[in-house]
Amino acid sequence: MLWFLGVCGSSAAAQGSGAIDPLQGPQRLEVADLELRGVRALDESELRAVLQTQESSWLPWRDRKYFDAGVFEDDLKRIVTFYAERGYPHARVVESIIDTRDGKVSLRIDIEEGQPLRVANVTFSGFDVVAPSRVRALEQAAPLRPGEPLSLEDVRATARMAVNILGDAGYAYAQVEARQVMVEPDAVHVEIHAAPGSRGTFGPVQIAGNATVSDRVIRRELAYLPGQPFRASALRESQRRLVALGLFESVLVEVAAPDRPKPDVPTRVSVKEADLNQFGYEFGYGTEEQLSVEASWRHLNAFGGGRTATLRGRWSSIDRGGEGLFRYPYLFTAGLSLQVSGYAWHVDEPVFTLWSRGGSSSLNYQFGSTNQFTTTYLHQFESSRVDAAALSSGLLTTLGLDAADGTRDGLLTAVLFDARRDTTNHAVNPRAGHRLFVRIETAGGWLPGSFSYRQLFATARHYRALGPLIAAGQVQFGSIVAETEADVPFSRRYFLGGADTLRGWGRLEVSPLSPEGSPIGGRTVMTLNGELRFPVAGRLSGVTFVDAGNVWSAAWDVHPADLRSDAGAGLRLDSPFGLLRLDLAYQLTPIAGLRIDDELLDRRWRVHVSVGQGF
Repeated sequence: MLWFLGVCGSSAAAQGSGAIDPLQGPQRLEVADLELRGVRALDESELRAVLQTQESSWLPWRDRKYFDAGVFEDDLKRIVTFYAERGYPHARVVESIIDTRDGKVSLRIDIEEGQPLRVANVTFSGFDVVAPSRVRALEQAAPLRPGEPLSLEDVRATARMAVNILGDAGYAYAQVEARQVMVEPDAVHVEIHAAPGSRGTFGPVQIAGNATVSDRVIRRELAYLPGQPFRASALRESQRRLVALGLFESVLVEVAAPDRPKPDVPTRVSVKEADLNQFGYEFGYGTEEQLSVEASWRHLNAFGGGRTATLRGRWSSIDRGGEGLFRYPYLFTAGLSLQVSGYAWHVDEPVFTLWSRGGSSSLNYQFGSTNQFTTTYLHQFESSRVDAAALSSGLLTTLGLDAADGTRDGLLTAVLFDARRDTTNHAVNPRAGHRLFVRIETAGGWLPGSFSYRQLFATARHYRALGPLIAAGQVQFGSIVAETEADVPFSRRYFLGGADTLRGWGRLEVSPLSPEGSPIGGRTVMTLNGELRFPVAGRLSGVTFVDAGNVWSAAWDVHPADLRSDAGAGLRLDSPFGLLRLDLAYQLTPIAGLRIDDELLDRRWRVHVSVGQGF
């Protein structure tokens, strides 16, 4: 049971002059502008999101927003409640101005935030049944911290963490109480008090909501069996596994009767099935790929058992083609899956063209919610081509390309070992956590084919919130070991430049150059990226960034003094179509003599338009 201190405030509203009294007149008034003044301590975009009164969009196809006097009066109360729940019980609306002209209304709300109610200290009691190390971890990770405003959400989050720790120790019916005592004006002592109850074991499992997906498919994904000691983490892991199947719109795994304690804890799995046949269409535009179109069909329960079949086609100025995939989600045990794919792709990069057709088989093991390991066998016929006129015949031969026309056909067979770890709190726009990726790839030797090399590639990304700001950083390193340059497919050679690597250059413009000035790729790469992301207004945010990196010819050959760098700024718009990105970058260390398509590139500015964060 949770108990929280209630706080409240007062508001005053005054109506300004206008052509019409919107509180009395029958005319329907469009909301042209809503201005909030005095919002400093909290995020204005979050406050606007809870208000029912909204501005009309400047986009002509969006719905118009109209003024309702009763809703507006309720919004003034919502503002006070919003502040109180975040530790500002003295906040009040000191004035609201309503100005009407030409069938539209402009609104202004002046807010006085007042002094916050701060947390004096936080103590934890009743946790003797839990290992001291787990209690210390709770104290360090709890969002409720001394000196911070007494946020209701922080209290709730801390209580939820405490319940989870007790549940992981086997106490299915643990209760947590947040006791609050005023120790001085605007300062509160908070005691998180636990009543663990008794330990339990898993009892019967109830399944509800499934129609076409069998109970067997659901039960096999559960991380617990009846008779095993109760662990709340097993409920969370079961829910994660069921969500990962992609078969359900919603999944909830919970204790079935939390208010009736039993030694054998009954659990309930509630699901809502998704449409098993899913069609998707995507249209986009970016400065690199220009217009892109993608269509897909997916069956979420092909041949039963939660197996997934997918057909996908894509067209853009860079890549076009199609592929088919079949995924078996439960191979002998939960977490181990098999995916088989076949594909045909045409890739048209600025410095080479590649036609590939083939397939792959992958074994994937998901270890918990953060770790993933994948082993892939790749069998691919490929044909690559570079502009023979831009490179000397001797260099073409060295790279394994035909000296006459710059082409090469071959069979690439390789085994890839991938390891991933992701602790971030958001898939697209994380504020905290890290992402790690390591790939080891081997071709040749005991494998058939035209190429023979070994590759190591790694990426590390870290995100940290600094108040309203987000600091993001990325480091990448890769190297290819081979006896000769001809043993490495031209398509596997490293290049940098573009919207996701060095933004001061165009796509694949940074690499070792031929004597004629054309990029020819290399066998070692390193990039360093840093961003500071900040809110601007509403769904619009900004970023400043610095990029550095380079590509070197030989394996394990890194010279930090040779790093190319750029700096710039950009905008991000969280739109219904995804996160839209605009970046403007300037080269700090330009490349002399760089040529693409026999054109000298001496322009130091680059503009990139794309979708999603760069990293």
